[in-house]
Amino acid sequence: MAQEYEVQITDINPEEIQEKLRKIGAAEEKDCFQKRWIFDIKCLNSDDPGRGEWIRLREKNGKATLTYKNKKSKGISDTEEIEVGVDDFEKVKEILSKIDSFQGKYYQENKKKIFKLPGIEFSIDSWPMIPPFLEIEGESEASVKKGLKLLGFEGDDYGHPGLLDIYKKYGIDLHSIEELTF
Repeated sequence: MAQEYEVQITDINPEEIQEKLRKIGAAEEKDCFQKRWIFDIKCLNSDDPGRGEWIRLREKNGKATLTYKNKKSKGISDTEEIEVGVDDFEKVKEILSKIDSFQGKYYQENKKKIFKLPGIEFSIDSWPMIPPFLEIEGESEASVKKGLKLLGFEGDDYGHPGLLDIYKKYGIDLHSIEELTF
């Protein structure tokens, strides 16, 4: 079982975060555009959107992956993730779309500005209809906490609320939008 270690921080100043990342020597990558299909398995349409299982088909800079995710809570290390590369984004989408047992099927686009330090990835995520937010992903919970500390977020209780909760914060039911594009 692969484990995902990640936090999300809303209400950020993207320019300020980028400047801090540059000052600490984080390597800046080329801006990234992503498109994805989300196929809900269970729980995400329940009263607790911080939990659930889903399949994500994502294309990032021309490379497609298929990922199973099982989010057990909103904590830093509470999401199981199994990912595999796929050759044809559209064909895999076509196959998954034939399965009627998914509770929902959603197309989404976002943009990322990515910075990296050894064992830590910082991304400023831009999504339609909401302000940008910061994600810090690491190879362990300790590396995520180190990333928080490097940016001055130490001592605050951050977690991984997930995209549904982030949109909900801005009064938007993400599952009411079948196609989320710029």
